[in-house]
Amino acid sequence: MLTQKHENPMSIRSKNALSQTLLKLMMYKPFEDISISDITARAGLSRQTFYTNFQKKEDILIYLLHGLFQRYLDKLTAARPVPENLMIDYFLFLGDSRDFLSLLFRQDLGRLFQDCNRAFFIEDAELLDDLFTCESWQLPYIKASLAGVTYELLYMWITRDQGLSVDVLSSMTRNILKGAIFA
Repeated sequence: MLTQKHENPMSIRSKNALSQTLLKLMMYKPFEDISISDITARAGLSRQTFYTNFQKKEDILIYLLHGLFQRYLDKLTAARPVPENLMIDYFLFLGDSRDFLSLLFRQDLGRLFQDCNRAFFIEDAELLDDLFTCESWQLPYIKASLAGVTYELLYMWITRDQGLSVDVLSSMTRNILKGAIFA
């Protein structure tokens, strides 16, 4: 769940150093072969610093993903989304993080993104609730559908790079959600 809280600047610097180091290591080494010692030695930090901030190396990626979704939520809150542009905004925003997401997907860590994406749509993005014209009992199903279709389309878009524009991808998403793809 996304929350805003005041965090120690030293902790933020340590988390950022550990995060950037892990991402650099993942560019040439499989995630499962990267040890906490590899991360801390390359970041110039102690194992104690690692364990002060994270429990396991997956937590670094979750930290980065939470930050990504928090920035997206902040953008949506400031922009007051309109239903017609919601999917365009989603794919444009996450398309800017294509290298990071591609790294996750190539390393078979898409489940971490999928979990954060689901939490975003189902738990965190309450401001989206007013965009939907539905009965209250339908809302969780609609949000779950959004979480699923956006993850799957984003995954395909990033891993199979077929040159689709954000407009085409957004249009497909809207058509899928409207059921306009069935003959």
